[in-house]
Amino acid sequence: MSDLLHVDPALLLVDLNVRHDARLDADFKASVAEHGVLVPVVVVRTHEDRLRVRFGHRRTLAAVEVGRPTVPVVVVADETTDDAATVERLVTQWAENEHRTGLTTAERADVIGQLSAFGVSPTQIARRTRATKTEVTAALAVHRSELARAATARYKFLDLTQAAVVAEFDADTEAVKALVLAAREGRFDHVAQRLRDDRREAAARSGLADQLREQGVRVIDRPASGDTAAELHRLADDEGTRLTAATHECCPGHAAYIGQEHGWVIVDADGQPLGEASDGDGEDEVDLDDEDDPEDGGEAPRREWSSWAAPRWVCTDPAAHGHTDTWAATSSGNSGRVPADQLTDDEREAARVARRDVIESNKAWGSAQTVRREWLRDLACRKTAPKGTAGFLAASLAVDADLLADVGGNHLAADLLGIETGSYGRSAELARLVAAAVDARALLLALVQVLAAYEARADRNDWRHLRPATGRYLTHLQALGYTLADVEHRACGHDPAPTTDSDQDD
Repeated sequence: MSDLLHVDPALLLVDLNVRHDARLDADFKASVAEHGVLVPVVVVRTHEDRLRVRFGHRRTLAAVEVGRPTVPVVVVADETTDDAATVERLVTQWAENEHRTGLTTAERADVIGQLSAFGVSPTQIARRTRATKTEVTAALAVHRSELARAATARYKFLDLTQAAVVAEFDADTEAVKALVLAAREGRFDHVAQRLRDDRREAAARSGLADQLREQGVRVIDRPASGDTAAELHRLADDEGTRLTAATHECCPGHAAYIGQEHGWVIVDADGQPLGEASDGDGEDEVDLDDEDDPEDGGEAPRREWSSWAAPRWVCTDPAAHGHTDTWAATSSGNSGRVPADQLTDDEREAARVARRDVIESNKAWGSAQTVRREWLRDLACRKTAPKGTAGFLAASLAVDADLLADVGGNHLAADLLGIETGSYGRSAELARLVAAAVDARALLLALVQVLAAYEARADRNDWRHLRPATGRYLTHLQALGYTLADVEHRACGHDPAPTTDSDQDD
């Protein structure tokens, strides 16, 4: 039977609680000062015959702070210290605090981490705390990262998903700073995706450089303006024959730097590259028409615009090794371009900034597309369409109906909905899904198809060559709650200042 006692709150042990701080606001302390602790504090008796608070830590600490002489306590049991009892304490305190003022991100990660340390599986943690499996996975990632734990304790606005991304980049303090700032400003998903893309690109470039060195190739930094090094595609030997990597490899000036190639590639149903898209010339290119129909009725390979790390072959000193620059004689002809050595310093800087802006903005568009399509997948999971859908659909049909004829949008809509796109032609699965839908669901499916049509037509050049259709599309996504990246704002006609980071490959 429980005992009700009146005890000096300063004598109670309050060291074992899932909360990291009691968050004693002024109103709460004023209430305790005036009325005392109205709800008894629940305690257990320790082996040393002291009383440890199980529930009521905030009440106890407030009573100590405002100088209440006693508080009512209920002694419910003797304390046990085995693992099962600790797990039960963590779970019950989680439940009590979550149903009141709520735990902070740091506290949630700490509790889930402690439960995992006691051998409770992620599935059991989710069941006992009523957290989602996604939250449990994120919390465990945060708990394993000292930097992420510190960030969640300092920056209360970070949620578990964001804190898990911080853990993903805990070896890069600059990335963590960018993520925290983005979370504060509401741009987190875009910044996180760009960081992932940049990290993936850096790894690919580093791996390619290592391969070239293993092959005995000298790898250099990209030549700056005014360097003696020149790319082979503009050089010829003393007989006027254009140089290639194969014909130049014995030259003492033979080297390469890591650049970036862009073009259409063929990818399989999982997005893995199969090769460059064929234009009828390249031996190593893939022609969609030559691909056999998928035997299992799954997705056929598709064509996507992509970029990849590639070697740029150079001679470090063409003049010293007897090579001729074939571009030198024509660079000032009738092309209309002013040779670089005739530009003023201001003109060269302006050209450099403009080129850097194109490079950075094209990369930003690729990252934004990834975030945008994930957001569209979440939208496609809804049961009903958001407010304003009918008006948007009517306007789209009136102005941009031609977009719906594109089979690419049809396939993308099926992909967003998680169904088979089909090999060729329009998706039969999508048609069956629409036929079986009630009116409310059918309206959402119509929205997904129209949005997918806009998305499939959106192009990485839309940020600098504005297309009204893309602007209308992105503006509607923003109205639905999607956060536009800076480059997407530019595609809507809002023009932020160009980026000024260090020069990079195009």
